[in-house]
Amino acid sequence: MSRRLLILLMVTLGICLSYVPGVQSKPDEMSLEVRLIWGTNDPQSPDPNHKQVEGDLAAKLSKMPYKWKNYFEVNRKSTKVVAGATTGTKLVMSDHCELELTNRGNDMIDLKLIGDHKAVSKNVEKLAPGKTLIVGGDAKNDTAWLIVIKRTDEAKPVVATEVKK
Repeated sequence: MSRRLLILLMVTLGICLSYVPGVQSKPDEMSLEVRLIWGTNDPQSPDPNHKQVEGDLAAKLSKMPYKWKNYFEVNRKSTKVVAGATTGTKLVMSDHCELELTNRGNDMIDLKLIGDHKAVSKNVEKLAPGKTLIVGGDAKNDTAWLIVIKRTDEAKPVVATEVKK
């Protein structure tokens, strides 16, 4: 078989397999857990629905150079963000806080923070599977808000291929 015919057959097989259900590759998708956190030096939140942050996140926040002693979870949401979407995924975290997430592919995420219906910041960050991203800002009365985004999907396995000489 000629080399040209072999290449043509391989390309044709690849195109055909891309249309077989279950063989298509999954789009570059990020599974995210998003939390709105309120930071304060007060021992308790004025809202009884807020829960004290505990566990790994509490340990991580205590090691960061923030000046607040206590952190309370205001809201938590989970979402999936697919690369190539024409619009970002919008999440309303509270009456005063919303965000828009856009998956740029290759573990890159576009994060637009909106406070009181006004754009507060726009970040482009790398967010690999299992990693956490924390962004935030000041609030009134010497408090702060934080958005904590944890990527909860697993890393895609790297397939080794044998190179023949």
